Amino acid sequence: MTMRDPSLKVQITDLSEKLDPLIAPLDNDQLLTLVIEAIREYRRLLQCAEDAHQQWEQAKSALASEHCRLKELERTYLNALKRHQAQMNLVAALTDRLGYIPIIDQEGPSEEE
Repeated sequence: MTMRDPSLKVQITDLSEKLDPLIAPLDNDQLLTLVIEAIREYRRLLQCAEDAHQQWEQAKSALASEHCRLKELERTYLNALKRHQAQMNLVAALTDRLGYIPIIDQEGPSEEE
């Protein structure tokens, strides 16, 4: 029996299995670069989702908000959340394959076991 909304662990496992043939040939440096790019994209998408949520909340509290505009902002927010969730699953699958989560700052990557 399949679930409509599988748990995060199941989603990550499923994604890992699909990614394996793509990332298996990569060496550790290539994998680390891929993980760092994925984490940076995750952070960007998180900021987009937070911005969309803030706009939606501000529109909800404004008395003169038009219903259509409010629905549009809600849809934008929900779509941003979906993209963020997908990226989070990708980061989890890649870091699981890498074996650790690299520390990423503005200067560049550093490795932490």
